[in-house]
Amino acid sequence: MTNYVIYCDESCYDPSGIHRFMGIGGLKVPRSTKKDLSRALSLLMRQLELRAEVKWSKVSTKRYEAYRSLIDFFFAQPMLSFRVLIVEQPKIRMHLHDDDSELAFYKFYYEMLEKWLRAGEGYLILLDYKSNRGAERYTTLKTYLQNYLGAKARISDLTIIDSKQTPLAQLCDLLTGAATAEANGITAGSAKDALCRHIARKAGLTTLDASTALSESKLNIFKMDLR
Repeated sequence: MTNYVIYCDESCYDPSGIHRFMGIGGLKVPRSTKKDLSRALSLLMRQLELRAEVKWSKVSTKRYEAYRSLIDFFFAQPMLSFRVLIVEQPKIRMHLHDDDSELAFYKFYYEMLEKWLRAGEGYLILLDYKSNRGAERYTTLKTYLQNYLGAKARISDLTIIDSKQTPLAQLCDLLTGAATAEANGITAGSAKDALCRHIARKAGLTTLDASTALSESKLNIFKMDLR
């Protein structure tokens, strides 16, 4: 059994409707390489003088070259893979989710993860901390994912972490934010626009604002059709 750690994050989750699209992303790494990759990424961040938490919201002209180096790190590491689900929030039919936006949110989390989980593998799933009204949200998500896998694979745990202390979680934030921002629209010529175009080029894509094939394992984008 191959064991994986999946770092998860979301971007632009907004039931009020200010942001049209939200993104839910996951960065997957084999447990056997997690420690070494975390150390390598931490060292790179120090070399780039990125002392504060890395986040998509902090992408700027001043930080562009440093953040571009983090993207290059992701593409240079064959053991790292990323998947993001993009959801058009105004089209979510809340009556299908008991008129509960938080319940809908975790259902979409399930959608992002379940296509990624495979028989014969084990998973530790780590979500960035989010304050929930329902205390059972994480437990329910784990239960549904384990039911999907059955006895063929195992989720050892699904829990929350503090991304400030976790470089690979910060890399997940950066990639999730980029794909979500591309869907929502970015100011042409800005540092964020340039970084999105750099990510697309590295992935062999023309844009991040389109679904890739499910078989695309390095950088997988699923723009959900809620019609």
